[in-house]
Amino acid sequence: MLSTGNEGCKCINQTSVLASLLNRDCTTATGRPGVYLTHDEKRLTLGGSCVAYDYGSSACLQHDLLHDPTCQGDLSTAVIPPYCFQTWCYVDAKSCKKNSAEDIYKSNYFSHFSPEYDVFYSYSTCNTTDYFWKQQLESLATNASVVGGISITVTVPRDDDETLNKKWPDGTILTPRETEDNYFDDTIPFGGIYIDYMNSIVKLSKGDIRNVTYTHTSKGSLNRYKSGSRFTAAVRDVQNGLVDMAVGDFWVTGERLKMTSFTVPIVYDKTVLVVPKPGQKSNLTYQTQKVFDPFTPGLWAVVIAIVLAAALLSVWFSDREMAAKKRYGMQLKLDQSRRPHKRRKFAYFRLILDAILEKGMFFFSAGIEQDTGASLPHKVLMFGFGFFILIAVSAYVANLAAFLTQSGLVETEFGTMKQVIDKNARICGHPALEGDLRLIWSDAHWIFPPDGFDGMFDAYAREECKVLAIGRESAFEHVERICELRLVFTDVLIHEIPIAFPIRPKLASAFSYWVYTAEKSYGYSFESAKQAYIKETEIKNQCEIEFSNLNQEEADDFAPVSESNMFLPIMAFAICAFIAVVLQLIHENKKKNGRRSAFGRQSTLGISWVRGIHAASDVERGDVQVQRKGWDKKVDEDDSEMSRSVDEDDSEMPRSKSMVRRSVNHDKSDAGDDAKRVQICDFPGANIPGDEFYEN
Repeated sequence: MLSTGNEGCKCINQTSVLASLLNRDCTTATGRPGVYLTHDEKRLTLGGSCVAYDYGSSACLQHDLLHDPTCQGDLSTAVIPPYCFQTWCYVDAKSCKKNSAEDIYKSNYFSHFSPEYDVFYSYSTCNTTDYFWKQQLESLATNASVVGGISITVTVPRDDDETLNKKWPDGTILTPRETEDNYFDDTIPFGGIYIDYMNSIVKLSKGDIRNVTYTHTSKGSLNRYKSGSRFTAAVRDVQNGLVDMAVGDFWVTGERLKMTSFTVPIVYDKTVLVVPKPGQKSNLTYQTQKVFDPFTPGLWAVVIAIVLAAALLSVWFSDREMAAKKRYGMQLKLDQSRRPHKRRKFAYFRLILDAILEKGMFFFSAGIEQDTGASLPHKVLMFGFGFFILIAVSAYVANLAAFLTQSGLVETEFGTMKQVIDKNARICGHPALEGDLRLIWSDAHWIFPPDGFDGMFDAYAREECKVLAIGRESAFEHVERICELRLVFTDVLIHEIPIAFPIRPKLASAFSYWVYTAEKSYGYSFESAKQAYIKETEIKNQCEIEFSNLNQEEADDFAPVSESNMFLPIMAFAICAFIAVVLQLIHENKKKNGRRSAFGRQSTLGISWVRGIHAASDVERGDVQVQRKGWDKKVDEDDSEMSRSVDEDDSEMPRSKSMVRRSVNHDKSDAGDDAKRVQICDFPGANIPGDEFYEN
């Protein structure tokens, strides 16, 4: 008993559908009336079979074995394809989708006529597999042509750049004037990137596209769009059937889609904001700022904090105050009773200031002082500080030269579309994109000059607009004019639009197939064609047209450093030198007038064992001498090793134990006729051996 399919997806009778097909009547080998099997518009025929009207109807049968000539032959000698032995039948698609899980397919033999001829078939409802039939379809599609080896006629819009042009027999591109005079002469061949791309697609089709004839756009269409785009005029020729397709950088717009179909996009053109090229910064403020650019503000704050921390900790670790309290406690109390507490605060401030300056000099000189007599905590601190200096200075120096020689840009007033709209600045746009641009940016002040890009550039030169909207793909064609007008492309996206070829609807799918296959199977795309053309013709940019690359263009690894680049360090030295001179003059003036100076070379707590010798009467009574002599004796007893003669080599003494004898010379006006020199003690490691400080 014949099977009629599984439950929920039964075989149905489609005899009436096949019998109603027009212009496909035939007579089978057995003399029965039938129809030809044709595989849709691609005209992939299944052996030119003529099948009876009941082909595929009512039951699960080996329909292909019964009717397909490929499946018929001597089984002992011929190789019969596996799909011939599979059973199948036509089914009701709506019922199968709802009531069963069977795999169903739409037949390509009849369905392209109209929906009433749609028929569906299933292998699984007959408990067989469709695997072998799919293999057969793939084999037919691979071996068959897509467009049938046709020859096509292509119109090329008039242009005179690298993308589209006309060439003399020696390969020279015609000038704009020559192009205008010879555009309608088809004996002069067309050239350019798009022509090379088209020829490569034809070659990759391996004869499926047999030949391409390039021609000019009709004068009638050019006259129709004489105030608009000559590219739209070329689209009109495709619409009117004068040519099969057009080649060039055609934007796919709504107006053009109404006229004809297009291939798949070959590239997407991003229309961006084009602004006047900003000037270079040359003021001293910018030159000063560049010195700090290698580090971020946050990192500079960290550097300053570490320098301050190292300075404060070094003051603490030096332990001068504790040494003073331990050895000279009694006299310290006596000194404090004669001097105000304010004096000791100033002494601490002086110590901290000196430590900060010292650590700052360590950082600027990329090293630290090696103090063998320092305490262990101080050495550990300097070890960490030295490592920080090594990394920080190396990183700073590595980046500094690039920042110093880099020229900054004056900030443009048209950095975004919002700024352009807020300033009500006029924008020049291409007339072919007028509808799209007005729809997307309705608040903008648009101007669409005639004659395409040439009209846009002329309008900008006449100052009819402040900025322009140009696609990046179009920039390749107009680099010379863009450089002449000193324009640059920003990253402000205004509109993105596909570029494709206008083509007759019947050829659109087939040609798109070869465009897709060229990229996916052969790795050949329009971008690769453009790069190959640039390499072959050695095209070079005449100027930098990308706003984002302007700074990179100015930064040169071998650019010399000028005096303006070094403005900040020069001024820093001049200011420090001026402050140092002022401090020295103050110090000399105080010494000359017999007053105490805090700007000398001594960096201690300032605790001396002579009370403020400002009263001449005390000196005359000899009180100070008695006190001093008693204390000198005490020093000699407690620190015999450290109170050696100053004639010995002080460099051999540990710095922490060196005791430098200082002489205090009292001005004759204060101390009387005889100048009296007394010995005082400083604190460990406070001064350089051999220095003398005369304190009044």
